Amino acid sequence: MLTYKDRLYCWAIARLLPSEQWMIVARFRSCSDADGHFQFLRQTIPHFKFEVVFDRSGDSHRLSATCRPSNYVSSAL
Repeated sequence: MLTYKDRLYCWAIARLLPSEQWMIVARFRSCSDADGHFQFLRQTIPHFKFEVVFDRSGDSHRLSATCRPSNYVSSAL
């Protein structure tokens, strides 16, 4: 069960790992905050693949690659 605080931070930035797993690198309260940080990461670390996701799974570290399309919000790569 997610705590109240965890439910507030549903927007996340996930990074694709070589093992085809998605790792959550940051969580945000709003989509615009997540998108702004996503733009910064994309410019400063261009060789990694990042995605903005809406995640209520409760797993604060990993998303499976198979669930990514349903959680996908934007990437603008």
